Amino acid sequence: MEALTRVRIALAHSHPNTFGGGERALLELARGLAPRHQVRLLVGRFQPDQTYAELTTFPRARLRTLQWLTAPCPDDVVVANSFGANLLALRNSARVVYWVHSVRSRFLLPGARRPGLWLRRILDWSAVRRDARLVANSRFTAGRLRTLYHRDADAVVYPGVDLDVFRPGSGSGADGGSHALTVGRIAPEKGLDRLLQIWRDLPDMPLHVVGTGHADDVRRLRAQAPPHVVFRGPLESGALVAAYHQATLAVFTPRDEEFGLAPLEAMACGLPVVAWREGGLAETVLEGETGYLVTDAASFRQRTRALARDSELRHALGRAARRRAEQFSWRRTVAEIERICAEVAGAPVG
Repeated sequence: MEALTRVRIALAHSHPNTFGGGERALLELARGLAPRHQVRLLVGRFQPDQTYAELTTFPRARLRTLQWLTAPCPDDVVVANSFGANLLALRNSARVVYWVHSVRSRFLLPGARRPGLWLRRILDWSAVRRDARLVANSRFTAGRLRTLYHRDADAVVYPGVDLDVFRPGSGSGADGGSHALTVGRIAPEKGLDRLLQIWRDLPDMPLHVVGTGHADDVRRLRAQAPPHVVFRGPLESGALVAAYHQATLAVFTPRDEEFGLAPLEAMACGLPVVAWREGGLAETVLEGETGYLVTDAASFRQRTRALARDSELRHALGRAARRRAEQFSWRRTVAEIERICAEVAGAPVG
């Protein structure tokens, strides 16, 4: 990596309180940038016990709700990782890089007519139009940004995967367990209800669900699940890697997910993936090479059964999946964001 002039970088997230992609990106940027730059976190509602504990090891300042609109930032550049954090562009427009991880919010939904939601939409629109750089986490997200804000993304920077942590085990993808695995936050957009409906017609293959969410969502989906579905709750670090190693394949059915870290983790562990062809997953999963992308329940079941029965096919797709995942390292992600920060800060490349 080229040496860059030391830059003061604020990494902002208004509500880092889950084990989601935005929080993971915040952590990996902090890890990757801190050795070379002066890095601090700007956070709002921050509950360390509900997200990655390592975030507490970086200098941070807390902003209250109205401060996202008014606070001046002395930093050379601010990387916003959430809707709320990007409101800093209203006061600090020339220095804000908005790395968009999600285009889902109540105030962006059609028919959102409450005065408070309308005001939030106006503020959001104004902030996006003022950003020094608008960065999408996938080509799919870039398209959504164009539709929502009539502004093209200045760059697409994919999130990454820790290739040293998520790596194939001795039984990954072929000789591991006899069950499928899905990983992700239990929320409507993750499409677990769609997956459970598909799984009713796969009674010979257990499904393990890793993740947690709002208690009402978890309770509702547990009630819907057929008996051969096992809810394992949230898993971190080594336990999550072990779950990938113990599975036969990974399955995902999100609704228009912007990127999707879990499918990439599965591929890094040598698991073939069967996924719904929507959103950013079509940019990581390669049809017929690292798994399958489908658009209907019958095809989903057919592809899942074929992989479950054919160990040679699983081996081949699993090896290709690992090679594909190696193109999405966090080191590469950090380097691309770092170059954008240097451009915004006017820092020369050494």
